Amino acid sequence: MSVQPAQRIRLEWALVSGVLALLALACALQGWLWRFDLQLHDIALSRAEHPADQQIVIVAIDDASLAELGRWPWPRSLHATLVDRLSAAGATAVALDIIFSEAAAEDVQLAAALRRHARVVLPVLQLEQDELIVGENLPAPALRAAAAALGHIQMEFDPDGLARSVYLQEGWQRAAHPQLALALDRLARGEAQPAPLNPGPGWRRSGWLRIPFAGPPGSFARVSYADVIAGRVPAERLRDKLVLVGATAPGLTDSVPVPGSGFSRPMPGVEVHANVLAALRAGSGIALMPPWLNAAFALCVSLGLMLGLRRSSARSGLLWTLAMLLGVLLASWLGLRHLGFWLAPGAALLICLLAYPLWSWRRLEATQRYMDGELQALQRDSLLPPESGPDPFQQRLTLLRSAAALGREAHALVEAVIAHLPVGVIALHGDGSLRLANPAAYSLLDLPAGADLTMALRQLRWPASLQPQAGLPARPAEPLEAELQSGAGRPLLLRLAALGEGWVLGLADLSHVEEARQAREDTLRFVTHDLRAPLASILSLIDTPPDNFEPLPAIRGISERALNLIDELFRLSRAEAVSEGSFELTDLQTVIVDACELCWSQARAARVTFQVDAGGDAEALVRGHHELLYRAVANLLSNAIKYGGPERTVEISLRAEGAHWLLAVRDHGPGIPEAQRGRLFERFARLPDAVRRGLPGSGLGLLMVRTVATRHGGRVSAEFPADGGCRFILELPQTHQDLP
Repeated sequence: MSVQPAQRIRLEWALVSGVLALLALACALQGWLWRFDLQLHDIALSRAEHPADQQIVIVAIDDASLAELGRWPWPRSLHATLVDRLSAAGATAVALDIIFSEAAAEDVQLAAALRRHARVVLPVLQLEQDELIVGENLPAPALRAAAAALGHIQMEFDPDGLARSVYLQEGWQRAAHPQLALALDRLARGEAQPAPLNPGPGWRRSGWLRIPFAGPPGSFARVSYADVIAGRVPAERLRDKLVLVGATAPGLTDSVPVPGSGFSRPMPGVEVHANVLAALRAGSGIALMPPWLNAAFALCVSLGLMLGLRRSSARSGLLWTLAMLLGVLLASWLGLRHLGFWLAPGAALLICLLAYPLWSWRRLEATQRYMDGELQALQRDSLLPPESGPDPFQQRLTLLRSAAALGREAHALVEAVIAHLPVGVIALHGDGSLRLANPAAYSLLDLPAGADLTMALRQLRWPASLQPQAGLPARPAEPLEAELQSGAGRPLLLRLAALGEGWVLGLADLSHVEEARQAREDTLRFVTHDLRAPLASILSLIDTPPDNFEPLPAIRGISERALNLIDELFRLSRAEAVSEGSFELTDLQTVIVDACELCWSQARAARVTFQVDAGGDAEALVRGHHELLYRAVANLLSNAIKYGGPERTVEISLRAEGAHWLLAVRDHGPGIPEAQRGRLFERFARLPDAVRRGLPGSGLGLLMVRTVATRHGGRVSAEFPADGGCRFILELPQTHQDLP
C-alpha cells in the first residue's frame, strides 16, 4: 500500500522527533557534553561578571615584597609584625593563607600577635603520603592554639583541570574544618564554629559550592605585604576590612586555572578564597541543575523546535532554529546571572544544531521520493520525455521543468476553457473572497468586466434553502441546484458545489426557459380560446341551424380557419425544433419562386402584383431547410398582400452583402404605427387595426419567420421607409457549392 505524501511527512517528522528526543535525554542524563557545558559555563560566567566586594582586601606576597624583604620563607616574626599592623589599622578579621605546619623559634611572637588580634584564621591542608590522603596537615601546636579558627584551603578541580568549586566543610574522618573563607566570614560575623559534620572513614567533606568568580585575576583590591610592614598603606584602606594574606608572586604562588583565565593566566589561591568569601557574603553561589532537569529542558526544546519546523518553510524554519538556539543560550545566561543556577545547555544546543539539517534532509527525501514517483507516472503516460544525461540531479531538473511547462499549459487550457464556457463560473475561497470568474459570470449578473463580483453576489436574494451567511450561500456538503434572479431580474439556474476549502458556483441563463414556458402558456391560452370558439360555433350550427340558412359553407369557413391556425402552430414547432443535420444546399432564387407560387392565388384575389429582383442568374446558395425557408418568405409575402392593400405592388429583392444574402419583401401599404413596432415578432401579436378590419391571422407568422432566420444563423429585421409601407429583410449566411 502506497503512503500518501502528507502521511509520509508525518512519519518522517515523528521519526526525527523521536531520534532527537532520545539523543537529548542521553546527552543530558549521561553527561556526554560535559566539556562543552563547562566551556559555555565559563563563557557565561565571564559575561556575568560583577564588581568585587570592596570589604575584601588581599595582602599580596608579591615580587616587590620579595625584593624588599628578602627571599622566601620569611621569619615568622615578620608575619607577627604584619598581624600587629593589621590589628592597629582596624582590620575586622584576617586569614593567613600561609603554611605553618612545622614549629619554629619565632612561633611565640606570632602566637602572641594572633592572640592580640583575636580574629585570625590559619590554613589546614590534606596530609598525603605516596599520593594517598592519610590525615590533616595542621599548623604548629603553638600557632594552632593561638588562632581564632582553622580553615581548609582545598579546591575542587573539574575533569578539564579548572578549579570552579570548593567544599565548605572538610576534614579527616569528619568534616571538622570550614573552608578558609567561611571561617573568616564567621569570625567577622561573630558566629560560633558548628560541630563537625559527616563523620566517617577517610577524608570527609560536605557543603559543595560552585564559585561565582567576580572576574579574572586581579579583580579584588590588593596591597603589597612590604608596604603594610613599612607603614606605607593608609589605615583607612584596611579598617573594617576582611583581609586575606597570601602569595601572588609567580614563582611562589599556589595559583590554579579558573574560568575566564584558564591555564594561561592562573589565579592565586588567595584570590580564589577571596571569591569564595565574596560569594558567602552575598549568598550568591551557583547551583547546578540536576541531570534530570537538564534532560527535561532539552526535551522541551526538542519538542518545541520540531513543532515549529513541522509547519515552517525552509527560511522560516532556519530563523525558528536560530531563535531557539539563542533562546537556549539566553535562558542559561539569565539563570546564571540573575537566579544563581546553571542550566546546562549542551544537549539542547546539540538538538538545535541537528534538528534543522536532519529534518530538512528527511523532508527533502520524502518530497523527492513523491516527486520522482509523480514524474515517473507522467513518463509512463507519455506526457514527459524520457530521462537523459548522466547526472541524476540534472535529469530530475529537466523532468521537473517539463512537468512545470505541462502544468502551465494545462492551467492555461483550463483558464481558456472556463473563459469561453457559455455558463458562468465563479470560484470562491473559504473566506468568501473571489478566486476565479469567467466573462460569462459577469455577463449573466449584468456586470461590467472588472466589477466587484463579490459585492454583487452578496446583494443577491439567495433562496433560504442555500442557508446564506454574510450574503453568500453556505459551503454545501453535496452539490445543490436552485433558481434565483440577477440584480437586473434575469432568471438564473445556480449550481453550487464544494471546491477544496471554498466552493464553486455555476450560473446558467434561464431566459430561454422562461420564454418557452411563457410561449407554452400563451399557446395554451390561444388554443383554448381561438380553437375552442370555432369548434363551439360549428357544434352550435350543427345542433340548431338558423332558419333559411345553409350551415355547411359557414362550417367549412370556420374549419378552414381553425385548420390554418393548427398548420401555423405546426410550422412554428417545426421551425423551433429543426436541426442543422437536416440542412442541405438551397438556392434562394428557388425559394422565392416557390413562395410566389404559394401566394399566387392570394395575390390574384387582391389584385396584387409581384416585382422580383433576384440579382441575375447566379445561384444564391445557403445551407438550410428548403420548406421552412420558402414558408418564411411566403409568410412575408402573405403579410405584404394582406396589409399592403389591394391593387398594389409587392417588391421582392435578393442581393449579396458581405458574407450574407439579403432577401427583402416590401409593401406600399399604410405602414405600422411606431408605438406598435416593438411587438411585431412576439407570439400571437396582432395589430389592432388588422383586428378591427377583420383581416385573418393568428399572430404567429412573423414569429415563425424570426425562428427560421435564427435557426439558419441569420436574422430578420423591419424597416419603415419615409414614403410609407414596410420592408422586411431576411438575412442569411452565404455558402458555396464546394462546401459540404
